[in-house]
Amino acid sequence: MRSLASLTLALLALEATLALAPAPAVCPELSSSEEDACTVSCNSDESCPQGTKCCARSPCSRSCVVPFIAPAQKAGRCPRIQASLISAPCLESNECSRDDQCADNRKCCLSACAMRCLEPEEPLQ
Repeated sequence: MRSLASLTLALLALEATLALAPAPAVCPELSSSEEDACTVSCNSDESCPQGTKCCARSPCSRSCVVPFIAPAQKAGRCPRIQASLISAPCLESNECSRDDQCADNRKCCLSACAMRCLEPEEPLQ
């Protein structure tokens, strides 16, 4: 009985620790509008000032930038899509790249050929 109580306390402590763990810092997405000067001002996060991260700014440049906090992924999973048997160019454009860019409980998922905000399927149990 004593070991069960100890295990319960240990699990509660672990849950509290995980709840307080900071969300990971992530580099901002590359912008196609930024000019590509191929300038490398850092090699790793350690070479950047505190609170910044060494991120790719273009395919050939890196610099220290303020990262954003990665949002939590929304519940559920993306619906399965039917693969097209006809090879045609994609005429759709992406409307999202992450779940937090979608309203309500919708998730950013691959539709026919682009990323769209879709209603999630219930997770498998």
